[in-house]
Amino acid sequence: MNKVLQRVFRIKPDEFGLVLTLGIILFINYAAMGIVKVVSVSGFLKEVKDHYILIVWAIDMVLLIAATGAQSLIIDRFNRIKLFSAVLLIFMALYLLLPLTFIFDKFPLKISYTLIYLLNDQQWRFFPIVFWILANDIFNPAQGRRLQPVIANFAFFGMIFGLGIAALDARVGFGPVKLLYFNASIFFLAFVLSSTKLKNIKISKASSKSVTMKETFSEGWNFIKTVPAFAYLTVGMLGVGIVMTILLYDIISDAKLDLGNGFQAFYAQYNLIIAIGSIFIQSYATRIIEKIDLKNSFQILPIVMSISTIINFFIPGYISSAYAQGVSRVTYDTIDLSARKAIQALVPNERRGRVSMFIDAYLPSLGTIVGSLITFGIISLGIHFAVSRDNYTNIYLGFGILIALLAIFSALRIRKTYDQSMLNWQLRRRSHGASVFDKLDFD
Repeated sequence: MNKVLQRVFRIKPDEFGLVLTLGIILFINYAAMGIVKVVSVSGFLKEVKDHYILIVWAIDMVLLIAATGAQSLIIDRFNRIKLFSAVLLIFMALYLLLPLTFIFDKFPLKISYTLIYLLNDQQWRFFPIVFWILANDIFNPAQGRRLQPVIANFAFFGMIFGLGIAALDARVGFGPVKLLYFNASIFFLAFVLSSTKLKNIKISKASSKSVTMKETFSEGWNFIKTVPAFAYLTVGMLGVGIVMTILLYDIISDAKLDLGNGFQAFYAQYNLIIAIGSIFIQSYATRIIEKIDLKNSFQILPIVMSISTIINFFIPGYISSAYAQGVSRVTYDTIDLSARKAIQALVPNERRGRVSMFIDAYLPSLGTIVGSLITFGIISLGIHFAVSRDNYTNIYLGFGILIALLAIFSALRIRKTYDQSMLNWQLRRRSHGASVFDKLDFD
């Protein structure tokens, strides 16, 4: 069995238990997100006009920036395994509390679904950052490139499981209260696994120096702006946040308009297809990056987004919208995620947490805020001046195309400045007398 795992998945026998533990925890997180993602969106759209979800997204990202800002104060100071366990416990508690908003009849349903959506999206952005920072601490860069894509597949299987339950809910009608309590129970399981199976894992000790939120933000920003490849990655990630927001809204609005009450079943099945596609592509993500080289891999997502958005611009309807957002989402969650994790693994441990926070949380969040507010403004003006839906849709999709082209330019600049950036003093590691051979990974 071990020989099969080592040959097919390139997992060494002594790595299997750790990979399985991390994989199960990741599975649990994405299963919970898959369940709530569909239920919260479909419930919100039943209670509120569809373009108001853009305002919820903007508010959601402001909350996320505040949360990650607070998290960045401690991410590089405390034991990350204990911190990770605490995050799991917090999510469990929130899933235990949210059903109360449905139990009390006088609580407005639109607020209940909004709160579920906010939790789901905070979980979507917040949890992976903490998880992958911990994974980068546990594995050296060579191990990370080999094992992290394998672990990432558990996320897609978890999403498939969660979306399957959401699709079943559209037919059977479990109701949000039962689904939220189910999420609380599986997060308790994740907490137990983290507390027992990871407690003896040795990772680098983080700095205990006390810093303010402003200093934390400044350090991450100063690192990024002085390393050219990371500076252009910053521009690209901001653009990705904007375009992905526009594409997501377009599929939601088109599907709701065309399918009506059949939206929940469609949205569950649609996300299920994305998850299955992601599993397939993730299996080849590392090989693709190794084949074309890391510095070239950042061009893939912007090119995919540009082509998809252009097709969506010229071919209206929810099928075209589903293709545009789906293909872009799969690329973002597989090849682009693996490329970002690989380049972030080159950042010294004492800075990695803050740099990862900046790239994977602040930038997509800022992009979502910008994309949401601009799209909401375009739609609101269109409705106010009685402009046809097709016309204002073309305006915000056209804006998305321009931003996607800007992301392509940024990716080309990453390629041009990559080699120079790798020599930057900011990427020098504090070895503390460790041998260079300790960092090598011999398959």
